[in-house]
Amino acid sequence: MTPLRIGLVGLGPISTGPFNAGEWGIQHMNAAINSPYLELVAVCNSTKESAQKSIASHGLPSTVKAYGSMGDIANDPNVDLVAVVVHLDKHYKLAKTLLQYNKDLLIEFPATPSVAQTSELAELAKSRGVKIIIGSQGRCDPAVSKLRELVDSKIIGDVVYSTFIGHTSLDASQGWLEAQSGALDLDSGISRFNIVFGHQIDAFISVLGSFSSIQTAFKTKEKTTRLLDARGNVVDPLYKITSPDIILVQGVLEQGAAASFQLRTNKCPADGVGSRWIISGTEGELIYTGGPGFFHMGTPGGKITLNKWTAEAEEIDFRSEEKEYINRVDAPGVNILRLYEAFAQGKKNAYASIEDSLETQRFLENVKQNAVWAP
Repeated sequence: MTPLRIGLVGLGPISTGPFNAGEWGIQHMNAAINSPYLELVAVCNSTKESAQKSIASHGLPSTVKAYGSMGDIANDPNVDLVAVVVHLDKHYKLAKTLLQYNKDLLIEFPATPSVAQTSELAELAKSRGVKIIIGSQGRCDPAVSKLRELVDSKIIGDVVYSTFIGHTSLDASQGWLEAQSGALDLDSGISRFNIVFGHQIDAFISVLGSFSSIQTAFKTKEKTTRLLDARGNVVDPLYKITSPDIILVQGVLEQGAAASFQLRTNKCPADGVGSRWIISGTEGELIYTGGPGFFHMGTPGGKITLNKWTAEAEEIDFRSEEKEYINRVDAPGVNILRLYEAFAQGKKNAYASIEDSLETQRFLENVKQNAVWAP
């Protein structure tokens, strides 16, 4: 098949760490240059000179075009999809501009800071016949894809119960980088709640559907932390933390099952299991376990066990169909590669449309508004 030609908006010249502010575009670059189904053909930064610097710094081919405006990259006939990989506050304005040129878009998750803005982009894209996909890469993780396939096949009958117990190491007790302070601010749109819980609950919803009713609880262990600059100097000794590091959601799924989702934050899980997901049905049960890390980015040691009530438990393979080149990209970029390929190959269940993401964003607002805060 002809490779999907990607224009990338937001590519920093160097990487100082996989999660540092302003550098997420490098993960998208790594995905594009390591897949035979993808081709990075253009980079757009705030200026053409900045884009040229990034292209040169990463040793990209001379065929990769450099642009300094949305109009220039959108008017490039060799760009099939424009990926907006910049700070959340810029998503809405840039995406709205690009939609005027009838270009298909990928917008990083969350799509925008508000349900209203995401809804407006969804309506505008629909009116113009343009596709917007969202970078909630957990949906295309091979374990999530296999669980979705198994649940849909009714191999365990009708789902009656599910629980997800997750772990994240984004602990702020020993200090926090100023450049990433938004992760600790519940109203920033990029808090631990939005990014970590948001990505993971989106994967959960993609397998089992959303909740029809919920009860939620939040807790923040540390109320303040030392905010540090890039050199480790304290810039604020008592930075207030408003984003929860413990999140509990329980309720009833739209299809009738009882379900819960729990996310805790500390240095490391005591048993080495970062994620445990149980899906129990009328005819059997599925259990996924994975190592420490961010579940939606692909975690090591993932395992799916199927136990039919009429047979012995068996481990389900979910990796054998993947190509060898995918192993050249590590987390956190590997599921971005899978996301792009799912779109290129028309695997609609394996990536989120903006309508799918809007449903998740509305759910997040519901969780946030209904949360009871533990002291």
